[in-house]
Amino acid sequence: MKDIFADKILYNGLIVSIDDKKSTFEAIALKDGKILALGNEKYISGYKGINTEIINLEGKTVLPGFIDAHQHIFNTGFNLLNINCGFSTSAEVLDAVKKRVNESKPNDWIIGWGYNESNFSDDNPLSQKDLNDIENPVYIGRYCLHEAVLNEKALKLAGITENTYVEGGLIEKDQQGRLTGVIKEKALDLVKNVMPPYTEKMLEDMALIADREYVKKGITSVHEAGLGFFTGTLVEFKVLQQLYANKKINVRTYAMILTDFFEHLNAIKLQGNFGNDGLKVGSVKLFCDGSMGGQTAAVSVKYLHSEDNYGIYKYSDDELEKKILEAHKAGYQVAVHAMGDVAIEKVLSIFESALQMYPRRDHRHRIEHAAITNEKIIQKMKSLGVIPVPQYGLVYEMGDTYMKILDKPIYDHVFASKSFYDAGLKPAGSSDSPVVNFSPLEGIYAAMSRETKSKSVYLPEQRLSLYEAVETYTVFAAFSAFDENIKGTLEVGKLADLVVLPANFMEFSAEEVKNTEVEMTMINGEVVYQRERKFQHG
Repeated sequence: MKDIFADKILYNGLIVSIDDKKSTFEAIALKDGKILALGNEKYISGYKGINTEIINLEGKTVLPGFIDAHQHIFNTGFNLLNINCGFSTSAEVLDAVKKRVNESKPNDWIIGWGYNESNFSDDNPLSQKDLNDIENPVYIGRYCLHEAVLNEKALKLAGITENTYVEGGLIEKDQQGRLTGVIKEKALDLVKNVMPPYTEKMLEDMALIADREYVKKGITSVHEAGLGFFTGTLVEFKVLQQLYANKKINVRTYAMILTDFFEHLNAIKLQGNFGNDGLKVGSVKLFCDGSMGGQTAAVSVKYLHSEDNYGIYKYSDDELEKKILEAHKAGYQVAVHAMGDVAIEKVLSIFESALQMYPRRDHRHRIEHAAITNEKIIQKMKSLGVIPVPQYGLVYEMGDTYMKILDKPIYDHVFASKSFYDAGLKPAGSSDSPVVNFSPLEGIYAAMSRETKSKSVYLPEQRLSLYEAVETYTVFAAFSAFDENIKGTLEVGKLADLVVLPANFMEFSAEEVKNTEVEMTMINGEVVYQRERKFQHG
């Protein structure tokens, strides 16, 4: 008989710790939001008291709660509340837009998201002319968040003409020099600046609907990849603070603050890892280049079927270096969006200079996406202690497009997950939601299969095993946020954040993983999601 009694005991299952020893157990005891004990059923039964809740797992598998190391909670919630344009033809997108127009008031902004012209079966990309018979201003965001299509009304409201130029952005024109309605990268800010501002209540609703959907997929923690990215203000941080203070939100957040707000952070002298187990600020986020699908990632080999397109940079070399050095010197983890190989090399060179000028033993700087690499880049990341944060789901979602627009040798080094893993880089699994589906199980499927939407297999040598893929969404994701001592594995004293999956899950094929439903999600030892079928108690 033990002196301490558990709040909950889960037994008759396979508890997979994901610790260094690859330990497994029959049962787990939880107390005060943390893991009290793990072991066989007989041992754990000693922690049973008269008020202990007993849950029979009926052979199911328990893993550490999934951590999405790169997503955008406000964008995700916003998209869930607006028009889903992830259709297979431009005509279907237009039908959905016009339906929303009929439900809206004159001059209301009509906002859609998620269109991906590479999935269109009719080969007709969206353009301004498709939307010009709509009197409301229309903004349709591409799935990647780096591009949008506007109608004439929206272009006029944003002040965009054939002569508008935006450094670090692109305003597309046809061969006659006329606007197509497509804008990319920093040009998006011109539109965001004239769209109606979001109230705190609207932002709260966005975060809560995303939170509700995340826990259904077994997500217990997220890394917010740039607070301020959605609204251009730190009101996002204020809203999250209020949600956590009022205990309205479940998922834990490790927040990156956009570099635009670095001076504010520095002025109030916040340090990295400021906060608590619910909401913590630990990183400064900035962008180096664009997206591969939008052909704005900075690459060493020009994009196929282009005259001279090697991508674009968001900042000049001097600006990029200044921003990274400032954040590094101030003690922050620095997370840089870099997709193309040239962009990654540039960022690594600046990291190296920063570490020479201001040495730090455990900086854990990150390359967000790290989409196109090579052996030299991987070894440089290893020597500098830089963590890649890839999105395996992009292989499935955009692999067919990458095959069409990338030339060798960069074609052969896209999302090199196995190379990252074998080099000991501890790649952190993530979705970049809403860019691709936020389900970690779909991300794990993509890491295991490397299948694209057309069922082609892109770089099969980069496949991960199921166990390896799970590590990236648990222990490695925790490490990338300095959280390895409190989460990422199921060990005594760590947070009681866990996900319950079907029996024999760790033996599933990639396809079986893709079709798996989460049975239960627990955060802080409390059930925050459970499928309709109830577990046996007692």
